[in-house]
Amino acid sequence: MEIYVVRHGETEAGKNKIIADTEENLNNNGIKQAKNIGKELVKLNIDAVYCSPIERAKHTLKLFNLNNIPTIVEERLKERDMGIYENVKFDMLDWEEFWGYNSEKKYSELESMKSVYKRVSSFLDELRIKEKNKKILLVTHGGVARAIYWYFIGFDNSLFKCENCKIYKYSI
Repeated sequence: MEIYVVRHGETEAGKNKIIADTEENLNNNGIKQAKNIGKELVKLNIDAVYCSPIERAKHTLKLFNLNNIPTIVEERLKERDMGIYENVKFDMLDWEEFWGYNSEKKYSELESMKSVYKRVSSFLDELRIKEKNKKILLVTHGGVARAIYWYFIGFDNSLFKCENCKIYKYSI
């Protein structure tokens, strides 16, 4: 099985280094990014798509123009619940600690990355059985992409930074 992971297109909050809320939409650059990467995704012969229920991910997927591919909205691909940190500037946070596996030690008021990893890994475990020998696209968010990275590559001390509308490939 091949899994392709794409983070949604750019948002104004992300561009301005602010934690986006769940209602944040793509900006004009994000729309352009999604349309451009869609041209690359068409060439991959994807068998199925799983997408976060958050609007910016669904909007990104729509712009990919993959109309004939079965698509499932998957709750476990939504971004972590940021709680009181929605709309907070990045530089107000210890970025590595905030996105680290043990984030709840310093940031107890949001969904921990352990929790994100647990829900993402349970989804990927199911996907390995359900979609065996297929090419799967996951359209999601930065935090979830980090958990997917941990699942396939393992935990390390480097801060995996998932770029908007870039294709990341993992093989099983």
